[in-house]
Amino acid sequence: HGAVVVRNVSVNDQNEVRIVEDGALPPLVDLLRSTDAKLQELAAGAIRNLSVNANNKVVIVQEGALPPLIALLSSSDDRIQEQAAVALRNVSLTEENETALVHEGGLPPLLELLHHTDDHIV
Repeated sequence: HGAVVVRNVSVNDQNEVRIVEDGALPPLVDLLRSTDAKLQELAAGAIRNLSVNANNKVVIVQEGALPPLIALLSSSDDRIQEQAAVALRNVSLTEENETALVHEGGLPPLLELLHHTDDHIV
């Protein structure tokens, strides 16, 4: 239930920075690696919301979120793919993260998503 609450409150501009400052990113990154698809979706959704904030974009990458987010692009669950893709879109808006995304191997799975049949993912 904690992941649901963090995802829900992370849509508030004032909460975005506070959530990261209070140390929520490491457990969220761990949840991205969970074998439970619902937890993966919730964690990716929370990171998606947090990644809207300019300061959080860099911290998200520093906390190691790129590899598991990139891995989730290949999930069989469309909702997980969408959350991961939007989070990656948001963090890639800085030049430093853009380079890191490509370096971490994000380009091939992102290009693969161009063939997806769901417009929310493409």
